[in-house]
Amino acid sequence: LILHREVLALRPVGHTDRSMSLNNLAKQLSSHFDHRGNDEDLDQAIALQREVLALRPVGHANRSMSLNNLANLLSSRFQHRGNDEDLDQTIALYRDA
Repeated sequence: LILHREVLALRPVGHTDRSMSLNNLAKQLSSHFDHRGNDEDLDQAIALQREVLALRPVGHANRSMSLNNLANLLSSRFQHRGNDEDLDQTIALYRDA
């Protein structure tokens, strides 16, 4: 996680590869959540994937993947916490993907 955060710091807002670094850090936080069960890791991963999605507008080659990644994380949070809003967002994102 530390190295992914350092790489992200080297790719500030406006950097062409920022979305990739955000996505990589989000994946690692999700994996960390899977192993440790820390809710904060999952919440951070979701926030980062939302940033990724904002950087990949309609027509972007990786938008569908980003929609799917965010939907997967929200689905995990729904399964973990049972928040209906997460489920609603998950369904909408899968439809858009």
